[in-house]
Amino acid sequence: MTRITKFPPGPIYKMPGKLLRQFIHDPINTLSNISLESGDISYFKLGRELVYLINNPDYIEKVLIYDHRNFKKGKRLQTAKAVLGEGLVTSEGDLHNRQRRLIQPIFHLKQIIVYSNTMTDYATRMRDRWKDGEIVDISEEMMRLTLGIICKSVLNYDIESEAQEVGKALTTVRKYSKRLQSPIGHVLDKIPVLPAVRGARKAKKELDSLVYQLIADRRRREQGYNNIGKSHDEDLLSRLMEAQDSDSPINNQEKMSDKQVRDEVMTIFIAGHETTSNALTWTFYLLSQNQDIETKLHNEIDSVLGHSICNNIGRTPTADDIPKLQYTEKVLRESMRLYPPVWTIGRRVENDYSVGEYTIPAGSSILMSQYVMHHNPRYYKEPYQFNPDRWTEEFKSRLPRFCYFPFGGGIRGCIGEPFAWIEGILIIATIAQKWSMCLLPSHRIKLDPAITLRPKHGMKMKLIQRTE
Repeated sequence: MTRITKFPPGPIYKMPGKLLRQFIHDPINTLSNISLESGDISYFKLGRELVYLINNPDYIEKVLIYDHRNFKKGKRLQTAKAVLGEGLVTSEGDLHNRQRRLIQPIFHLKQIIVYSNTMTDYATRMRDRWKDGEIVDISEEMMRLTLGIICKSVLNYDIESEAQEVGKALTTVRKYSKRLQSPIGHVLDKIPVLPAVRGARKAKKELDSLVYQLIADRRRREQGYNNIGKSHDEDLLSRLMEAQDSDSPINNQEKMSDKQVRDEVMTIFIAGHETTSNALTWTFYLLSQNQDIETKLHNEIDSVLGHSICNNIGRTPTADDIPKLQYTEKVLRESMRLYPPVWTIGRRVENDYSVGEYTIPAGSSILMSQYVMHHNPRYYKEPYQFNPDRWTEEFKSRLPRFCYFPFGGGIRGCIGEPFAWIEGILIIATIAQKWSMCLLPSHRIKLDPAITLRPKHGMKMKLIQRTE
């Protein structure tokens, strides 16, 4: 007897390929419109791919928490393996679980608090280099800042002098990764004479060279420690290099290969700074467009950190100040609601899977979009309005868990979430102590939804030193 599959509602077009073209051109609006018209679950085809968009927090929780073993990473992150290799973001199964257990201690709260001095030190040095009236691309500034912080904190490597060159290489590689996700991306990637392909390979080679050099330098340093009986470093790189591959069929004492270490370090390079960089960029943009909210933020920071008569700047914030910077936290939380750094999560269905009254066939793709869910009017009044005051304790307590999930969730949730919260709050407080920002009137704001959600044209802002 032939089974009849009941499909959820979704867009139907007579013209072949129309939806795929819309999705490639503007995936966020395409998914938002589908969700608005079809509700909690919708079905559509992207080329030959069968896609189910889930926009119900209870269904999302089932997929990410309770039934996660029935799913593999989605196509977008599978594509990212071209850059990240088998790092924590892209790996699956036992390898992912082992690597997560290994890396987790670096991101424990007590350890992150140790990193907080690095966060404020780098942020203070950056803000003090700025000049009143100067025009800067805040997107680039935040990229260099968060890259420097993640490298120094968890790799014990000071990259500041190389940050601009590394940033350019990372941007090139990010664009390359986005291009691979297009239907003809893999075809074009096989033509090495194309300028974009040649540039991407050169950038990836530069990043690989930097990472492998970092590994080689650390091995020499660790050997020196052994020779003189000195204790080893306790950062991520040392943990990776000391890790024993207990699953090795040959020798239980065999260490991880340099390639495995490289994949994890590259993941930290990219995933560990780009998401926070984007969150901060969008935060300062939103503050520039909402003066009342910016004033309220400044008042809280001044109240907590004090004033100096000489330069109008109080003391440097510390991790101990974070519980007092409640409005600062709300500003960051609301910014990541409106512009979630990771805007969508994909999963591939391993076995037929029931959602509500529908059965999703094995081999199909499931999409869950933070952007779409974070703008759902069922859960957020005036969902496109920047309103940090909405985040009261009462509101948070009655909001379903996966109505707000900028860091994903479940076994594959972002391991660096506590790091990102502390870093974001401390950087906002450190910068907003001294500066306001004004978006250039001619600057065009457009979303660039690759793996992370960036402003397509950067974020050109005029710096205004606070005097009040």
